[in-house]
Amino acid sequence: MNAAAAGRPTAGGVLAAVVGLVLLVYFVRRAGADAVADGIARLGWAFLAVVVLGGARFLVRAAAWMRCVDGSHRLRLRDTFQAVIAGDAVGNLTPLSVLAGEPAKALMLRRREPVGRTLPALVVENLFYTLSAAIVITSGLAVLPLALQAPGPRWLAGAVLLGMLAGLVTAAHWVVRGRVRTASRVLDWLRQRGVRPALTARAAARAHSVEDDLFAAYPRQWSRLLPVAALELVFHILAIAEIFLVLALISGRPPTLLEAFLFESTNRIIGVAFKFVPLRIGVDEAGTGLLAGLLAFGTATGVTLALVRKGRMLVWTSLGVLALAGRGLAIRRMAAGTAEPDADAAVVVMARSPHGGPAPKTRLAEAVEHEADRRRLYAAFLRDTIDGCRAVPEAALRVAWTPDGGAAGLGALGVRDDELLSQRGADLGERERAAFVDLFAAGFRKVVMVGSDLPTLPADHIRQALEQVAPGTAVLGPSEDGGYYLLALAAPATDAALPDLFSGIRWSTAAALEDTLAAARRAGLRVALVPRWRDVDDAAGLARLRDDLEAPAGRARAPETARVLDELFS
Repeated sequence: MNAAAAGRPTAGGVLAAVVGLVLLVYFVRRAGADAVADGIARLGWAFLAVVVLGGARFLVRAAAWMRCVDGSHRLRLRDTFQAVIAGDAVGNLTPLSVLAGEPAKALMLRRREPVGRTLPALVVENLFYTLSAAIVITSGLAVLPLALQAPGPRWLAGAVLLGMLAGLVTAAHWVVRGRVRTASRVLDWLRQRGVRPALTARAAARAHSVEDDLFAAYPRQWSRLLPVAALELVFHILAIAEIFLVLALISGRPPTLLEAFLFESTNRIIGVAFKFVPLRIGVDEAGTGLLAGLLAFGTATGVTLALVRKGRMLVWTSLGVLALAGRGLAIRRMAAGTAEPDADAAVVVMARSPHGGPAPKTRLAEAVEHEADRRRLYAAFLRDTIDGCRAVPEAALRVAWTPDGGAAGLGALGVRDDELLSQRGADLGERERAAFVDLFAAGFRKVVMVGSDLPTLPADHIRQALEQVAPGTAVLGPSEDGGYYLLALAAPATDAALPDLFSGIRWSTAAALEDTLAAARRAGLRVALVPRWRDVDDAAGLARLRDDLEAPAGRARAPETARVLDELFS
């Protein structure tokens, strides 16, 4: 779907909204507008508690999502929570629902972790949520007939409910852990017996593919499985608590936990069946009003409950839109999937914060005595290096920051939030490897990595690397001190590992390039070289840089560095 299509209301979406509004008006009039208004008035300031409980549910799912990320990550609960409410807002306000909302959540976090890592984790979390919702729905449908009988058997309904919940949880996880192909086998059985053979054959093939993805994504370690399952359980407990609170305040009789559970089960059914209706206008009120009538609460109580939940939904949807705006994003772009740059290649600058963490460029202390001056000079190096990389428009820019300094001060250098990438790993080799992995996972096919102290680096060197890099070929830019200032790789084939050019390298020595060339030979890679260049690591390198900047061409290439050096040495 293109951006324009995603931004325009569809005929189906308009029709769904109109039908929803008609249902809303009908059920409010049927329940009695005065009775509904009276119920809302009785709730009063307790609506704030409803909003807080709704936020707690988002927080729980954010925590579950973080638990599903494989390996170490840089996600924080605060950022993940904002991503969840933003994605929920996108899903609520567009006819695409989860098809737009779930990717939007991952895109919101791309400055901390690449989409290629957070989106699979989100799929796993949604798997757990879907299983838990299916269990709630099935259990609710099973015990509803018992709950509608005389008050006596409601004890039996509660016992049946607990038994079904335990049984369904066990069965669902047994099916997935045991890789039991339930859906595809049922569809194959129907096909073999002549039930719509063409349709069931296609459905069976699709079900088989979904089962493969599900089995691959499902975490098999109990240390990961149990916390996520427990968090999804807490999500539903909070929903039942919200319903119980509202019913206790607006209805004419005290509710039971079983009745609150039945309302939650109905809410899950409506959410699954009518996700395509923006904000589920009308269908929430209709379904909840009908159930309230069956449970002897009265239609007005059910419609009021649905409207209160709608109010809570609108509050959090508004906050989600604000979270999107805070990232400089818009619902139209998120729904269209265009928040990421449309580029095949990326150039990533391996940097550190000029302000946070340990002072950079300590080897320049002989020439630049004060730490504050070295920070200023490094910021100038980084600014000119970034501007040089921007001169290659065919590649998206990424600035990878070290965890010890964070991203402080990078925004002042003109780096946008969506251009930031966190470094992962204990040493330089691990961090370089992780940066390539993360950028390939984000969809880039070619990645050029450079250092941050290359203020006069010609953009043509990066362009040459992009032209020469290809599967099976690594491109290196030798530096004058025996290391390299540039490394370019192409994305490996599907399911292939990234070539190991990062283990056993004598980093920060004159042997770093030699070791990397040997690693490339071991990996079976052809090596191409771009012209030699010089980074600025020590006093001798700084002296050469000052000589370069005497020429007008040098000053034009690194204006910020030239300005700071003039101030420091004038």
